[in-house]
Parts: sequence; C-alpha cells; structure tokens
Amino acid sequence: MKRRRRIGSRALTALVFLFLYAPILLLIVFSFNKGNSNIVWTGFSLDWYKSLFQNRLIMRSVYTTLLVSLLATAIATVAGTFAAIGFYSLRRRSRTVLSTVNSIPMMNADIVTGVAMCLFFVAFFTFWGDFSVWFNGVQSVVVLPERLTLGFGTLLIAHVTFNIPYVILSVGPKLRQMDKNLVDAAQDLGCTWMQAFWKVILPEIKPGIASGALTAFTMSVDDFIISYFTAGSSSSTLAMTIYGMTKKRVTPEINAVSTLLFVTVLALLVVVNLREARAERSDAERHPVSRKLTRLLDTPKGRLFRRGAGVVLAASFLIAVVLLTGATNAQPVVNVCSWGEYIDEDLITQFEEETGIIVNYQTAESNEALYSLLKSGAGDYDVVVPSDYMISQLIEEDMLAELDYGQIPNYALISERFKGLTYDPQERYTVPYAWGTVGIIYNETMVEEPITSWSALFDDRYAGNVLMFRNSRDAMATALSYLGHSLNTTDEAELREAFQLLKDAKNRGVYQSFVMDEIFQKLEGGNAAIGVYYAGDYLTMLENNEDLRFVIPEEGSNWFMDAMCVLKEAPHYEEALSWINFIASTEANLANMDYIWYASPNQEALEQYPAYYEELYGEELDQETYDIIAAPAETLDRCEAYLVLPLETRKLYNDLWTELGI
Repeated sequence: MKRRRRIGSRALTALVFLFLYAPILLLIVFSFNKGNSNIVWTGFSLDWYKSLFQNRLIMRSVYTTLLVSLLATAIATVAGTFAAIGFYSLRRRSRTVLSTVNSIPMMNADIVTGVAMCLFFVAFFTFWGDFSVWFNGVQSVVVLPERLTLGFGTLLIAHVTFNIPYVILSVGPKLRQMDKNLVDAAQDLGCTWMQAFWKVILPEIKPGIASGALTAFTMSVDDFIISYFTAGSSSSTLAMTIYGMTKKRVTPEINAVSTLLFVTVLALLVVVNLREARAERSDAERHPVSRKLTRLLDTPKGRLFRRGAGVVLAASFLIAVVLLTGATNAQPVVNVCSWGEYIDEDLITQFEEETGIIVNYQTAESNEALYSLLKSGAGDYDVVVPSDYMISQLIEEDMLAELDYGQIPNYALISERFKGLTYDPQERYTVPYAWGTVGIIYNETMVEEPITSWSALFDDRYAGNVLMFRNSRDAMATALSYLGHSLNTTDEAELREAFQLLKDAKNRGVYQSFVMDEIFQKLEGGNAAIGVYYAGDYLTMLENNEDLRFVIPEEGSNWFMDAMCVLKEAPHYEEALSWINFIASTEANLANMDYIWYASPNQEALEQYPAYYEELYGEELDQETYDIIAAPAETLDRCEAYLVLPLETRKLYNDLWTELGI
C-alpha cells in the first residue's frame, strides 16, 4: 500500500513538473530549429543565436536591462538590508505595521504601480519645469535644465522602488532567527555598532541578503509593465523589446533570447544554493586550505585587504557604469515611435552608421494607443508615424511641430498625388511614409464560398471564426461600409446603427475575438477563418499560409496614409529631420517597401519596385501581388480616406466603444 502511494506521489510530482516546464523545454528545443517554425522541426542550427547577437535592437535592450538590473539590485539590496535592520530594532507593534505596509507594493497589481509612477513622474516634471524657469530667472550662477523627461533615470528609480520590499522580506526572517543578545554582547566587549554589524549581524543575515539580491535581480530582468510606463522613449528593456517583437508573431530569435534568460536565472539559483549549502557546513569540515585562508583574512592585514578589494570592485563597477552611460548619452539620438514590423531594421543600422545618430525605435499598437501615450506624457518621442485622421487630430490639438523642408530635400521625391492631402493641406507638418488599403483576409479552405462583401463579418455561418479590429475607428468603418454610410459620417443615427450591427454580432458569438497584430498568428495558424486587416500585412501572412486570400469588399473600404511627423518641443529636432530625410529617400523606400509590403509614396520607388523585386529575387513580381501592395486607381475610387471627426463625434465613438465592452 505504501509503495503504491509512493509511486502515485512521484507520478503526480512528475506531472506537475512536466506541466510547469514542458513549455519552456519546447521553447528551448525550437530555439535550435533550422526553420522559422515553432511547430515543425526542420533540423538543428545555431543560426537564430547568431541572428540574435547581430540584432542591434535586442542587444541594446540587453545592455539596458543588465545595467538597470545590476544598479537596481545593488541599491535596493543595501537600502532594503538597512531598512530590515531598522524594522528589527522597533517594537513588535510598530514592526508589524511597517511590515504590512512593506507588503502592499508586492501585492499591488503591477499595472497600478506602473501607472501611478508614470503619473508621479509626469507631475513632478511639470512642477520642475515651472520651478526651473523661475529659478533661472532670478539668478544666473546655476542654470537648471527646464525640461526633464522619462528615461533611464526614471526607469532605475522605478526598479529600485519595487525591489526594496522583496529585499526586506528576505532579510527580515534571518534577523528574527538571530539571537538579539549577540549584538549586545559584542557591544559590551567594546565593539561599536558598525563593528557589531560587520562582525555579528552581517554573517547571520548573509543568506537573506543573497536571496533578496537574487530576487531583486530576477524581478528587474523580468519586469515589463512598470518598465513600460516609466522608461519613456529613450530606454527599452529586453522585456519591452520582446513584447514589441511578439505583436505579430513569435520568432525563433525570441526563443533564443528566452532560452538564454532561463539558463542565466537557473545558473544564478544553482550558485546561490551551492553557496548556502557550503555556508552551513561546520568549520571542522572545511578543507585545511580554506581554514588557513579564513584565519588569514581575519588578521588586521586581511581585513584591510578585504575592505580595499571591496572598495576597488565597487569603484570599478561605478566607474564602468558612469563611463558607459556617459558614452551612450554623449551620442546624438532620435526617438521614433511607429508600428510593429513596419520598417526594415537594416535601415536603422545604416542610418546610424552614416550619421552617428542612435535610433531609439519603439512601437505602438494603434493610433488610439499612440494618442493616449502622447497625452499622458509618457512618450517623449521625436518622430511619430500616425495615420491620416490621427495626424489631423494632433495638428488640431497643436501637438506637432512645423517641419523645415529645407532640411528634407528628399521630400521632392514624394509623388504629387500624396502631397497636400486633407490631413495636412498646406504641407507644413508631415512627410508621407507608406499607404495601403483595408480589406478582408480569409482562409479559402474554411469558408463556403469566396468572400466579396463586408456581410461575412456579421454572418452567423462563421460564428466563432471571425476576427474584428480592436480599435473603434476601423471596427466602426466595417459596419458603416456594409450599411452604405460614409466612413466619416457625423450622423449619430448612422453611427448608432453601425454600433448596433457590431454589438449584435458580438452578442451572437460571431467574433472569436477583437484583435490587432494578434491576427497574424491566428490566421497563419488556421485558428480563425476570417479577419479584417491591412493589405500589406496580408502579404506577410501569405508567406506562412498559402490558403489565405485578400479582398476589398464590393461596398468599398478605407485607404490610408501613414506619415512621419515631429512632435512639438521634440528634444532632438535636427536629428528627427535627418531621420525623416533618410527614410524618404528612394533607396530606403525600395528596401522598406520590400520588407513591409506597403506602397511607397516615393514616385521613383513606386515605379522601380517591380524591377527591384526581380533583381533581388530572380523572378518577376506578379501583377496581382503588386495591385494588393499599391491598389490601382479604380480600386482607390471605391475607397474612402479617414478625416478627423468633430470632438462630439469622437466622444460618441469612445462612449459606444466602451459600451461594446472591448
């Protein structure tokens, strides 16, 4: 009977560990896959690790992550250790109250902490701006910077703040296990408090300090949400970079970097556990050489050596941090925010090599998400790439800077039909980036007949198999088009009719989910039959699933233009203009058009792309594909561009979207 229980217990334990670690093992295995699939094994290869170390965005984020984590761990460990000792010296009631307060940040949701810290920093920077203007006005000896922004400093402060409670939690139990009389006895024998700390307290709590430091380091490396709200536009941690990479699909590069993270943390755990195990051995069991070394280090000269070595190591670490950070900050930078997988990253490297300007490139999920980020003050960007209607809103709210087109000579290469559009009729704020159309993407093996109408998005035959936009303007546009209304209608009755169409379909279970870039994995993997998205992204999906088809519905659709803009009071205006001019060149547009599958507004690039494609791939570009990339005039005639809507209509959109519960 006992044997059966023992076998059952072991089997249950094995199943639990299999459940916990099977996904990680699968990730590790496919990080060595020769192909780019996470399902089909095509052979062993280290190519993805090679690609990982050549990826400048990932390696820069690794540097930022390690620097922040090491600094935050060192500061939080020291502060948390002394705070725990302070708690220990208090009376029980006071200690209990403070311990409860210390637990709140650990129990609090990360999203609440992140938003709260972001709002605090933004409010402080506003106060600082007013104070520095006044201070600089009344004296000229010391000039304070008038503008502070989110960046490395706020990121570090945030990490230190949320790590300190974990250190206190780890050190506290070791202090409670220690005999209080030891400190008193040491002081009675002539030790000062600091000597008692080094000789008595520190040796007793070392395991707790090591555990707290390891926890702090792991939390810093792993954190995403708090970093996202406090890093600003100039700093990006590894977790933030991975999140940006997974907005469309999980690539083997992500498997490789995740494997390295897992192995690193596992190694740290092994090292710490081995150190603790050795520390628990009695002095009699130690090797003679170890005992001799211990006695030597306990002599006055040995203590002096230990302190000197500690000072040298600490100073070396701080000097290295200062030099590396200073070298990074000394270089000119430009902070760019665009969409996921919306640029050939080789262009970033090329621009940096040609100009010496570092590009901090981040992504937003949608125009509405970008707007919220800018309004909150958390996104201190130089260049943004919003869509037409959002550009109009940003201009309306005086959030964009006028461009010096004299520093953007490549603007002359932009086709005349893409200049002076409704969102920037006087050509003062923008340089077109890319354009395309919205349509229905469907899996021809999962539908009854070829799709030609928006009605498929509201059809019960496809219940649970339809993916709808997760942004109000595009989602409402599908319903408005189907109903025969203008995409720019301000008629409340028409908008409510479109809303009701979406709501009824949602309530009937037609929609599997409301998505943005998650649509890639769902449609490519055959997890949904129908989705509505952008033409260029369809061609990217087609590379991984040949059963997909694209159609611009017979009722018409939206054609859009994304353009590069510079935010008002951008901290790096000159660098922003250099970036825009570089991206507007014919060479950059050809490379970008080939990578993102969206049409270029550069007339030369648009005309030369078929020949560029043939030279690059050794085959002709078929007309159907080219027409999807750059829709012909007869197709565009059936499409409508978005215009900025009046404030009352935008508020109605928000109210309806909230009521829809997305």
